Amino acid sequence: MKSLLVACSILLLPVSAFGSAADRLTGQDALYNLSLAKVRTHDVTGATGQMRFSIADGCTGWGTTQHMTLLIRNADGSLTKTVTDYVTWETKNGNRLTFNLSERDNDGKPVIDDAGIADRAENGTGTITYSTPANRVMTMPPGTLFPMAHTAAILDAGAQGRKFFSVPLFDGTTDDGAQHTFVVILGRDGPLVKNPFPGLAGYASTNVDIAFFERKNSDQNPDFRSQIQYYDNGVANDIMMDFGDFVMRGELQHLALPASNCK
Repeated sequence: MKSLLVACSILLLPVSAFGSAADRLTGQDALYNLSLAKVRTHDVTGATGQMRFSIADGCTGWGTTQHMTLLIRNADGSLTKTVTDYVTWETKNGNRLTFNLSERDNDGKPVIDDAGIADRAENGTGTITYSTPANRVMTMPPGTLFPMAHTAAILDAGAQGRKFFSVPLFDGTTDDGAQHTFVVILGRDGPLVKNPFPGLAGYASTNVDIAFFERKNSDQNPDFRSQIQYYDNGVANDIMMDFGDFVMRGELQHLALPASNCK
């Protein structure tokens, strides 16, 4: 994938380039069933799980919570269970993100525990101050976006007919700071005549492939990759999550769109 970064003319998009999609983003409570879509090694023979993703409109910012349970069956017949909780607060002006990520193993013991605050200047540079791991401070490169602004950028790019773009992203899911993202716009679909989720009726959608790379890593293979169908209000459906050895598919099962109390 990184060969595309060299061979193609990449458009670096500042957050000020996006606005219309950000105005359409909505609070949501979505539940996804996770199923095994593909395996690339003999280490994994099965996997299943569930993910709940919620966004609360706090008027001046977005509060996000994600709870994911993943159960993997290994080649020797043993089961590995991971439970991940992810909580953020992102200001709507795109200048601050507070984050907390925790992951627990079979015995409930913490495997990952990242938390802190990221402050962003208008040009996308900024500082990440981790409270966990303690005493870790990192800088963000120019053009860095936080998660909700990154989603708005994807939706605007799809609506504008762009084919791809690349921006740094910091979402608090790694203690290595911001990552490079390379987003390919796979296509755009109009509203469904009969959408199984009433809250999505009348919304067009953009299909994307997103590759995530460590900035300090010269490896041409992404650390993580996802394919997502994003509706214009920011709701995701038909999610493919590529973990390397295996790929999980997330299918939307339940969706509620709470009314905003913001004026």
